[in-house]
Amino acid sequence: MPFGSIPRKSAFKNAIQKLVGAPLLIRRLQAPAIMRMLDCRKGDLILDLGCGEGYFAYEIGKQCRCVAVDLQRNRKLLYAAQRLPRLSYTLADGEHLPFKSGMFDKILLSSILQMVGSDGDLLFECDRVLKPEGIIVLTVPEAYIYVKALNQSKHLLNRRFGATKGYYRREEIMALLKSSGHAVSAAEYAPKRIGSLLYELQLRCRWLGRSALAELLYFLAAYPLAYFDRFDHLGARGCELVIKAVKGSGPKSRGPGNDT
Repeated sequence: MPFGSIPRKSAFKNAIQKLVGAPLLIRRLQAPAIMRMLDCRKGDLILDLGCGEGYFAYEIGKQCRCVAVDLQRNRKLLYAAQRLPRLSYTLADGEHLPFKSGMFDKILLSSILQMVGSDGDLLFECDRVLKPEGIIVLTVPEAYIYVKALNQSKHLLNRRFGATKGYYRREEIMALLKSSGHAVSAAEYAPKRIGSLLYELQLRCRWLGRSALAELLYFLAAYPLAYFDRFDHLGARGCELVIKAVKGSGPKSRGPGNDT
């Protein structure tokens, strides 16, 4: 089934979900890189922190144990988790997780760092619950490369999507990870050139106030084209980064990072 096909109560919505998958262009384009870097294994326990709709959590739960965490309850994910034994779902603040230290093998932070008040504190808490030499896979947005007008409107987009910091330069996120004791083992842009163009056009339309139906129709038209993005070479530039980092050894302190 396509990525993001999670069970729904409605038979009609369930059928559409199985046919189309999650109609989220940016996540669908990042999914191959994220799942490859997570490298889910049968014995893993993975934390999907800031799981949102739960599409990644459900995909992870098909392969190993997954704990999905978010600040807001999502009834669709709760319903889906009841039907997948390896997936559990709880509400918690990412900077104060209700888990014992060294519990998780891997953590996914999909578009989360730019949303919190202190990215340094969030990474510190992730380290606490992560096993020695555990892995963090994260995604962060960088500069837009085609619809450059979006770069001048970042404060409006931040407010619309609830972000605090919003965006990172590549060297900035690498420095943050290094200062918090993480060793980056892989990094690539996802989406790359074709996908970035299509996603930036979608963002431009969203900023102008297009409807949810218009976004769905745009996804159905754009995703077949965006599929070819995965065949671009690994060094190709894009508007978002996917990074795999390994937890280092030794004591860590909170921050430094984005404090707003």
